[in-house]
Amino acid sequence: MTRTPIARLALAASLTGLALAGGPAMAESQYGSGTGTITAQAKVNLSVTVPKLILLRVGSTNTTVDTVTWTSALSIPGVPTTPVVGNNTNVDWNGAAPTVTTTSAASTLTVYAWTNAGAGTINCAMGAWAPLTGGPTNADFTVTATGTLPHPGANLGACASTSFPSNAVATGTWAYSLGGTPAGWAANTYTNTITYTAQGI
Repeated sequence: MTRTPIARLALAASLTGLALAGGPAMAESQYGSGTGTITAQAKVNLSVTVPKLILLRVGSTNTTVDTVTWTSALSIPGVPTTPVVGNNTNVDWNGAAPTVTTTSAASTLTVYAWTNAGAGTINCAMGAWAPLTGGPTNADFTVTATGTLPHPGANLGACASTSFPSNAVATGTWAYSLGGTPAGWAANTYTNTITYTAQGI
C-alpha cells in the first residue's frame, strides 16, 4: 500500500503526539559519548521554607496582664505621725508639709523574647493616664534591665526601639521604679498601660 506524503506526515504527527502524551514529565537529562572519560550531569533544585516566628513574654503567661502597684505613705511632722483611717484624730503637727514616700510590693518582671527573623527589635508605647493630670508622668518611671533582653528605653517617657539576637532566647528581668515628686500629686488612683511590641525583620 502506497501512502501519500500527506498521509505519512499525518501518521508521523499522530505517533509523536502519542509519545508525548504517554511519557513521564520531562526533567533535566544529559548524555556523554566518545572515548576516554565521559560525563553526564543532572541537577535537582532543593527548596526549604521556614516561616518567621516571634515570641514575647513580659511577666505572666497567656492572657494575664501583670500590674505593678505603688502605694504612697504620708507622715505628718513634727513628731512623725502616720495617718490612720478615721476623723477628728489629734496630732502634734508643727505646720510643715507632710512627707510622702512610695513603695511597690512587686516591681520586677521576668521577660523573654525569641525570633528566627533576621533581626528582632522591641519597643514600648504608653497609653493615656486616667485621670490625665494630677499624678506621676511617664518619665517618673525608670526601668532597670538585667540579662540579654534590654528594656526599650531607660524610662517610660523615652521609649526607644532596641534589638535582641536572632535564634537565641533573650531573657532577663525588668525592675520598675517610681520617682518624681509624690508630695505634689493630688490624692487619687492613677492608672496606665504600657504596650510592648516585638518585631522580626
